[in-house]
Amino acid sequence: MTIIRRTILEHLKIENGILYFDDVALLDIAEKYTTPVVVFSESRIRENARDVLIAFKKYYNRSYVYYALKANSILSIVKIIREEGLGCEVASYGEIIKALKAGCRLEDIIFNGPGKTVKELENAIKLGIHSINIDSLYELELVNNIAERIGTRIGVSLRVVPEVVSPILRTGISSSKFGFERNEIIKAYKRALNLSNIEIKGIHAHIGSQISNINTWIHASKVLVDIINEIHRELNLKLEHINIGGGLPVDYTKSPISANLEVPEYFKPTFDEEDVARILAESLKDLKYEIDLYIEPGRRIVADAGILLTQVVNYKERSFGEKWLIIDAGFNVLPSARILQWYYPIINLSKISEKHDAPFRVGGPLCDAHDVYHDLDGEERGEPRLPKYRFLPRSTGPGDILAILHVGAYGPEVMMNFNGMLRPPVVMISNKYVKIIRKGDKVEDLIAYEEIS
Repeated sequence: MTIIRRTILEHLKIENGILYFDDVALLDIAEKYTTPVVVFSESRIRENARDVLIAFKKYYNRSYVYYALKANSILSIVKIIREEGLGCEVASYGEIIKALKAGCRLEDIIFNGPGKTVKELENAIKLGIHSINIDSLYELELVNNIAERIGTRIGVSLRVVPEVVSPILRTGISSSKFGFERNEIIKAYKRALNLSNIEIKGIHAHIGSQISNINTWIHASKVLVDIINEIHRELNLKLEHINIGGGLPVDYTKSPISANLEVPEYFKPTFDEEDVARILAESLKDLKYEIDLYIEPGRRIVADAGILLTQVVNYKERSFGEKWLIIDAGFNVLPSARILQWYYPIINLSKISEKHDAPFRVGGPLCDAHDVYHDLDGEERGEPRLPKYRFLPRSTGPGDILAILHVGAYGPEVMMNFNGMLRPPVVMISNKYVKIIRKGDKVEDLIAYEEIS
């Protein structure tokens, strides 16, 4: 099976001083829809989905890929991903409804999360989804009782924390809020075997996001294989699948304009999903029996397919020479820039042919000191996770349109109305045609769900 890989840079080209995204001028989109606006590439989403699916099938034919809707659950995007053969991993009943609306089949839905409500579980069980990832002994009993009351059986996998540390978003260790500890997992499976309305499907783990250290994948897979073999040895139980969760990394440094900025290593991984698939396939050779492999990528599928267009609305220069650009998109549009100190490349579309060599501080429009695209707290500690300056053309100023790259994951999904800001529209380029896939807010939307008592 041959994988012909294209990078996001092959979707971006500069001609006559204009940057094109899938052959559409981004400046034209900014003019038509105003800023801020998020632009997606349908072809890039399809490529990413195919690359992951093909890579895992290549090294382990019994592989199944479930897209994590939490990364981006816009219906048009989920529909495209589903058309490429991926299932859906959801974290709420709301995401189940969106998955179904986008064309995902019930038998291709996995329900994950540490705080599923009784109502959510009832709905999921009545629908008959493929599997629920169980997070605790309490939830195991709860799911069995609900299924018994409904008069059915439900497939489950038990989520274990393999005590594997990821550089960021550490969800695979016992100090997190997720899953069973290693020393209680056998007890949990033994209990599940005695519950008449539970159908044991597999084992689940999720060790983090943007896992850019290959040794983390190696360690996690070996731990899970050991647990599966122990379950078989102690309980004579064969699982149907191993679910390794998500975490496939994305290179956030790729840009048509070279920046040479110092960013943490986890933003520029040195391997891809082929390497992960090969490692997992090798680890699974140590199992005592054959098993299906599930993986739940989100970020890897949509991150680099999205670009945020924003306008410079203010400029100032401090007495000590520091230059500031204020843009119309802050953490109301990209919360992870503040919450996680996430790095996104920034380039000037209005002056794309000019050298990007002048240092600027870049901030958003919100009345909040941390609405910036650098790491204020880290700078005070002497350990910044983001570059202090962004390099743009020296003449950059109000009116210029900037592009912030790789915003497709955990961008549109977590926008907010802080400071009374309107959430921007989201559009998609499909065969050179631009269409709205999520409308932007109107001022009336800010008060539509409120009442004065």
